Amino acid sequence: MAPYTDEKFKPNFRHNSFFIGSNTRDAVNQGLADYTPVFLSAVPRLFQRGIVEIDVALIQTSAPDHNGLLSLGISLDIVKAAVENAGMIVAQVNRHMPRIHGDTFISVEDVDFIVQYDEPVIEFSTEVPDDISERIGKFVAKIVQDGDTIQVGYGALPNAILTNLCEKRNLGVHTELLSDGIADLIKCGAVDNSKKTIDRGKTVATFCMGKKPTYEFLHDNPSISFRTIDYTNNPLIIARNKNMTAINAALQIDLTGQATAESIGKLFYSGIGGQADFMRGAILSQGGKTILTIKSTAENDTVSRIVPVLDQGAGTTLNRGDIQYVVTEYGIAYIHGKNIRERAMDLIAIAHPKFRQWLIDEAKRNGLIYKDQAFMPGKRGEYPDYLETHRTTVSGLRLFFRPVKISDEPLMKDFFYSLSDRSIYRRFISRRTDMPHERLQEFVVIDYMAQKTILVIIEKDEKEFVAGMGQYSIDEKSHSAEVALVVRDEFQNKGIGTELLSYLAHLAKRDGLFAFSAEVLVENKPVIHLLEKSGFDIERSMGAGVYELRAYFTNNR
Repeated sequence: MAPYTDEKFKPNFRHNSFFIGSNTRDAVNQGLADYTPVFLSAVPRLFQRGIVEIDVALIQTSAPDHNGLLSLGISLDIVKAAVENAGMIVAQVNRHMPRIHGDTFISVEDVDFIVQYDEPVIEFSTEVPDDISERIGKFVAKIVQDGDTIQVGYGALPNAILTNLCEKRNLGVHTELLSDGIADLIKCGAVDNSKKTIDRGKTVATFCMGKKPTYEFLHDNPSISFRTIDYTNNPLIIARNKNMTAINAALQIDLTGQATAESIGKLFYSGIGGQADFMRGAILSQGGKTILTIKSTAENDTVSRIVPVLDQGAGTTLNRGDIQYVVTEYGIAYIHGKNIRERAMDLIAIAHPKFRQWLIDEAKRNGLIYKDQAFMPGKRGEYPDYLETHRTTVSGLRLFFRPVKISDEPLMKDFFYSLSDRSIYRRFISRRTDMPHERLQEFVVIDYMAQKTILVIIEKDEKEFVAGMGQYSIDEKSHSAEVALVVRDEFQNKGIGTELLSYLAHLAKRDGLFAFSAEVLVENKPVIHLLEKSGFDIERSMGAGVYELRAYFTNNR
């Protein structure tokens, strides 16, 4: 509650906020209160330098211990700096306030007035995560790795993210907010802080918003360390944590990678906060990752949060260099190091389907993407993430199979140009070796209901590349599909073709098909052998050096 923002108190109070919440938003936007845009990590220096003067600090503390020390409890953040720079300190001593380790202690001798008043500490109840939040949470869990040190915000979306991290191990925490979700991760063993570079063994935060069980868990817990906000949010300190993973949310992101988390157009909505501090600290971290999560739409699917350009007047909280991963309920876009055209296509691919055509058209109009960029509208163009799977070859090679995306053109270009002339000829029965944009579109812009194109992805040195590709096009009349596959030369004879063909057959059977058909050069003995050893019942006819093959699935002839 913020009763001091009521207009009737205008003669008494003029509220100035470093961050805007629902309790002050209307007052700020109506000109009844002020907002100071500032990184939260910089607020203590505003007090220390006297730029913002503190006459009286009204604080709440735990009961004094036997050394006469009071703990600032769940709200350390900028409070310690306020206490150190205030002309007068008035403390409400509340026996329900947890005693938390770290920088939270002040001496009772430094307090001018003490008011003893016990009351339950305010609890923060988040919304129950919805299906969209759960989907985003599952995608984020694919990015976070065992041993990472994480920072996460608050709300339904972060709760869903944290819930999906419960199977991780040896996670560390260096964050601004400690929420119920983080406490649950500690309790379930996912977080033990054993791999942290600094503050090893400690969960580091600066304030807590949660429920009573979390407050009780924090009370006198030596594994929890609350530090002042100029420590927790200092990008240089954040960067000292190897594999620092900053997970934050935004209100809007444009196709060039600029995002706002603080305003909706000219409407001041929240504030700069600590998001930029953590994202920039994670960028500087060895092995660090920045993840921006955003629901694809707002206002009951009537507004896209992925837009051609940020709304006029919007504050750019994160610039084009701050973000590596963007996650919506439709997938993951990795935009770090990508040019404007590539990142625009990556972001369009994870936008809400009803807005993708609009985004394509606007991106063309603004010169962000190819003027002839193709697009598959509606359900037929929706990326089927449920087809993603992992396989391991007999030789132990771990593979990630996923459908091709509209944004995969650069990956596919690299893949095709990596193939030898022999592999190109065997796959396309053609000597043509060029692969321009116009031709590449045929491989990445597909009707997912009529065609399946599965890429074999291998990650090396934090970079994805395509090791193989398999595809089939459905012939509904014959209940069969024309199949083709090709594997990068250096990965041939390692079991990739076997696993890929097996997966394509699995998908084809699920599509209600009975057989594959294929045109294979007589000289292409490896593919012929692959089909034969895969257990198909094969019919063949030959003409002009090419086999016409029909491979029936077992018991389907």
